[in-house]
Amino acid sequence: MKIPKNCLYQGTLMHSRLVPKNHSFKYNIFYTFIDIDKLDELKKKYTFFSYNNFNIFSINDKDHGYRDKRKIDEWVNDILKKIGIKRMNTKIFLLSMPRILGYVFNPLSIFFCYDLNGNIKALIYEVKNTFNEQHAYVFKVNDNSLKKKYFKHSCKKSFHVSPFWDLNANYNFTINRPYDKFYSSIVMKKKEKKIFQAVLNCHYKELSIKNLLFFLIKYPFLTVKVVLVIYFEALKIFLFKKGKYFKKPVLKSNFTFIKK
Repeated sequence: MKIPKNCLYQGTLMHSRLVPKNHSFKYNIFYTFIDIDKLDELKKKYTFFSYNNFNIFSINDKDHGYRDKRKIDEWVNDILKKIGIKRMNTKIFLLSMPRILGYVFNPLSIFFCYDLNGNIKALIYEVKNTFNEQHAYVFKVNDNSLKKKYFKHSCKKSFHVSPFWDLNANYNFTINRPYDKFYSSIVMKKKEKKIFQAVLNCHYKELSIKNLLFFLIKYPFLTVKVVLVIYFEALKIFLFKKGKYFKKPVLKSNFTFIKK
């Protein structure tokens, strides 16, 4: 297997709520898929794409990981150390929306940890809510799963995302290796009953100045739209779908380490 290259992914994100009433929505989206060891090279190769500086597109340390002055790489290193993976033998790629004209909100970003043979050794799901909180679900890939096309794992829900769901639920993750196509599904279940699903379907695009400009024209307000959609759909659930409101609990931990 080969270690991938920096690229873009374009596709759709669908949310489907199944109780107490069906409520679904879908919108177009694009992501960057970037080697975090090469973030400093972005501006040199792509005029409109910077790291830790304002630009049309940018990735900032304060948007991921510790979200302070420490680098994204430091946060990833600390996580890998906790699960017994040596950073020096890995390549880390970050799938996320970039800042567009200085603004971004990423409900979900995913870090892919590759060994030097191109095998995925770990996945880090970095989840944010609109209360400026963050939680990481960390999955270490066992040796028996290295060659599989899809990775599947599950864990207890540990982080408050929506005021219309409590923490009494479980997540089932399904994700493929990002190549020509990328697929990710997160199913939420309560007592083995499926109550919610989020599905991301994307296809590969070369990371180039031409494609970045194309996405700027096509999605000029994408990162703002994501937040507006969250609040607008929440309002519809509250007003028309009889969504039960749950008060946000105190965040007890920033990490969940998935064991299966």
